Amino acid sequence: MDRLWILFTLIYALLKGSREGMKKAALKKSSANEILFFYTLIGWIFTLPYLKSAMQLELRLIFLVFVKSAVVCTAWIFAFRALKKMSVSLYGIMDLSRMIFSTLLGVLVLGESMTLPKTMGIILVIAGLLLANLKRDSDTKGMTCSVLIAALLNCFFNALSGTMDKILMRTMQSSQLQFWFMLFMTMIYGIILLIQKETISIKTLKSNIWIPLMSISLVVGDKFLFEANASPDSQVTLMTVIKQSSVLITVLAGWLVFKEKHILYKMACAAIVISGIVVALL
Repeated sequence: MDRLWILFTLIYALLKGSREGMKKAALKKSSANEILFFYTLIGWIFTLPYLKSAMQLELRLIFLVFVKSAVVCTAWIFAFRALKKMSVSLYGIMDLSRMIFSTLLGVLVLGESMTLPKTMGIILVIAGLLLANLKRDSDTKGMTCSVLIAALLNCFFNALSGTMDKILMRTMQSSQLQFWFMLFMTMIYGIILLIQKETISIKTLKSNIWIPLMSISLVVGDKFLFEANASPDSQVTLMTVIKQSSVLITVLAGWLVFKEKHILYKMACAAIVISGIVVALL
């Protein structure tokens, strides 16, 4: 039971990987802001059973959840900007760079130690990432520097959110965090839509089935992630390594759904990443 957090983190990672392909498909039918608003709104509706528990949280802690929500909103905006111009499989591998940021935050902020297996595992994951970026093909043609920067900023803000999860789960229940997190996310994206005067329609949910599917994946995945963070044995540095297993799903989605090229090469890079995860957990 002490290692159950590993399984929870793995489930989260696989669900997260599935959402990257869903986002790419959803972007073909709706704008990024429209997707993000409905995506979080439906997610918040799923957390309404937690209302009573959420109302018992202190205002100070609710504010901290708001800060986390703003961080994640920023990350997702950068993610959609990058994903719109980048192939799903390459995006999934590029997303691994968040591990570098998470490791630094885990060591510097949370005081986690770097063991030899963990260090070797991280090196292997980074190697897989670098090898993936050596392959320049039609997947990356026309991709500007700003797209790559957007992908990296998405990774940084996601890493910051992951560190905050560990801190927040020391003082609250996963249900409380989920309720306020999804509510604040919905409010922030709603404000963005108002500022940009973008028109949205409820009919979008009928024509774009990927949005509600993404919401279900998000709520279920976050539940497992927050419970993993609640475990006193879990470490952000190790959890970050395990999360990289999501690359398997994104590469497979790129091959099976979007018919992307050089999948065998990307799978080889992903295999190096997975070997790094196994080594880190030794």
